[in-house]
Amino acid sequence: MRLTLTFLTLVLASFESAYALPRAYQRPSRRSSVDVLDDVLVFDAPAFDDPANPENTLVQLQGYVATREISIQSLLSGISTLLNQTLGLDISQDLATATSRLALFGTIPLSGKTITANVNGCGNAVTLPPLTALSSTDSRNINFTMFPSSADGFGVISDIDDTVKVSHTLDKLQLAQATLIDTPVPVTGMPDVYASLSKSLESPQFIYVSASPFQLYPFLRDFIDTTYSASSGPIMLNNLTTTSLSSIIDFAQDNGIEAYKSAMIDRIQGMYPGKKFLTVGDSTQKDPETYGEAIRKYGDFIACAWIRKVDGANNTDERFAEAFAGVSPSKYKLYTDDEIPGLANIDVAGGSCS
Repeated sequence: MRLTLTFLTLVLASFESAYALPRAYQRPSRRSSVDVLDDVLVFDAPAFDDPANPENTLVQLQGYVATREISIQSLLSGISTLLNQTLGLDISQDLATATSRLALFGTIPLSGKTITANVNGCGNAVTLPPLTALSSTDSRNINFTMFPSSADGFGVISDIDDTVKVSHTLDKLQLAQATLIDTPVPVTGMPDVYASLSKSLESPQFIYVSASPFQLYPFLRDFIDTTYSASSGPIMLNNLTTTSLSSIIDFAQDNGIEAYKSAMIDRIQGMYPGKKFLTVGDSTQKDPETYGEAIRKYGDFIACAWIRKVDGANNTDERFAEAFAGVSPSKYKLYTDDEIPGLANIDVAGGSCS
């Protein structure tokens, strides 16, 4: 089996949506190699069979290249009073945690950088050797994980905020606190449900699709890898081109979330057109509308959609009827927190959704 890598270099630009095989980022006309003064982040990535030659495995990697990190602790110190006045959030005693969470917002992105990934061998193991030899004078190891999965079988597309992680999306103060300083907390019962799905769906490809900015990737990846270790997978995040903390919080309520998540589902369908996916989300944003449209568009590619009904969100019958218009009630389930333990007993592999 041959492994083919396609590298996308993120330069704070929008992901390119794809309706077949994902296409590579359009390279600038002038490029240079990564050097010792650059920071490099390579995101975990799904791996999939090459439709033209199933003996090959394709991996579309994404990398973010930036100048060495600029400390933003002084910036946070300067706006601590502003956050207190506008949101009622006091971060003065938690600057170290906030600085760590927002570290990537203190970097300056570099365009036109070439990253060469060397993978020694290819097999069925989930974790492959790290990227090495960034340049002739730089031997740093940049660790990332590729998650290979067969062309058929099952997968799980999951939201993060208020689906598997308590984020309080509907409350700006609580959302800011959960993002900046709180120890992340899983939605009660969901780690056990996902561990159960990992077994009942026979090691499905878990893919986490969130509208959170990619600058929060290290924080969210650590949460998924530790709290959802039995169902870890690549995380697809949105782009945000600001260092304003108020804009970061407002970003979670942006009207473009539905379009972004729909584009990511298109991208996943291009990678795994022969799989069936369980999609899991919540009612705080546009997950019902996004998943309802995906079912109408792709049919049985979406085997089932689960939506957590979050207190305080729009959980009216009218909303869900419109979101899933034309979709069989057997294709989706709306659940409350009390029903979470029972999700593990649903035979999704056998065709059940509720």
